Amino acid sequence: MDAPDSNIAATLRRVPLFNDLSERELALIGERVTVHRYDAGMTIFSEENLCRELFIVKEGSVKLLKTARSGRQQLIGIERAGNSLSEIPIFDGGRYPVTAQTVEYTLLLRLEADHFRRICHQHPEVAWKVIAALGHRLRRMGSLIEELSFSTVRGRLVAHLLRTAEQYGRRTSRGVEFDLTENNEELATRLGTVRELVSRNLGRLHGEGWIEIQRRTVIIPDLDAFQSQIDA
Repeated sequence: MDAPDSNIAATLRRVPLFNDLSERELALIGERVTVHRYDAGMTIFSEENLCRELFIVKEGSVKLLKTARSGRQQLIGIERAGNSLSEIPIFDGGRYPVTAQTVEYTLLLRLEADHFRRICHQHPEVAWKVIAALGHRLRRMGSLIEELSFSTVRGRLVAHLLRTAEQYGRRTSRGVEFDLTENNEELATRLGTVRELVSRNLGRLHGEGWIEIQRRTVIIPDLDAFQSQIDA
């Protein structure tokens, strides 16, 4: 753990929860923030641990996992630089609903829960931004539940590739390109299936000409046409 660095306010400014605050307000938050370093594969917090802090991803990425009683894990999402973690339990002092693990070397900002609650009480605009962030998470959870309940593995895979293309894709003469940062095992965890089915469906989509795969780069020649494969 390190003492807060001189660039904390600039980092907080990039976080959606804080980007409308004044420099003075950011400085007040920054005074209580500490920086924590994690190597890849480390657990930040586990399901059912009591929440005592708000985490913000400064560098790197963090995956959020939900574990069933059987031990099977479902990937809920991956949070990258500028995103916050644990907004829900920080208000009621409850337990974390998911487990957070680093995907790569990661720097996190840590803010004590009590201090963050005082900030929200003193600055209602921060509380409104938290509500908006929670609404986004709920929508994402609703979409995930719908996909897991009603879609085939192929449909879930296509929907995930489309979302990734829309968020991180680069338009080129060959179509929309993006890097697939998750391996097939991680994709299987995200999609609620097994690695073999992910590999098989990626191969079929490639063989049918819907996508091209060059190492870990995916190319979708026709994004609009590819949407038809969600329910195929």
